[in-house]
Amino acid sequence: MSYQELREQIKFFSDKECGVGATATEIERAEAMLGTKFSESYRLFLQDYGWGRFAHQELYGLGSDVPPHLDLIRNTEAERNQMHPAMLLSLVPLLNDGAGNHYCLDVRKMRDSECPIVFWDHELGEDQNPKPVFDAFDKWLMGLLARL
Repeated sequence: MSYQELREQIKFFSDKECGVGATATEIERAEAMLGTKFSESYRLFLQDYGWGRFAHQELYGLGSDVPPHLDLIRNTEAERNQMHPAMLLSLVPLLNDGAGNHYCLDVRKMRDSECPIVFWDHELGEDQNPKPVFDAFDKWLMGLLARL
C-alpha cells in the first residue's frame, strides 16, 4: 500500500468534503504547539486535504478552511487538558467515534516516519495502553474508506 493508493481512493470516494490543504508552515506550527512530529502519511494528507469528511466520519486537520469542530490543535489540546480522563501526550487524535473515543496517532512508536493508529477508549482511564488498530495512517484511512 502507498499514499498514492490512498489519494486514488479519496479521489473516487463520492460522499466526501475535504479542505484545500495545509501549508508546511501550518503543519510545522501544529507540531510545535502539540510537542510532536506527525507521521509522514498524515503530513501528506494534511498537505493535500487539510481535513476531511467521508460519509459520516470526520477527520481532524489543519488549513485555512478547517471547520472549527475539526481543528486538530483545538481538539488535541482539549483532549489533553480539558477532558477526563486526559489523553496521553503521545497521542494525536484523528477521529472521534461519536462516543467520546478517538482513533489517534501514537507518536511514541514512530518507526521509519510512520506510527501506529491506536484506539483511545475514554472509559479505560489515563493509565490505559491503547491497542494498535493499524500500523500507519494511510492504511487506516484506506480501511475506513473501504468500510464506508
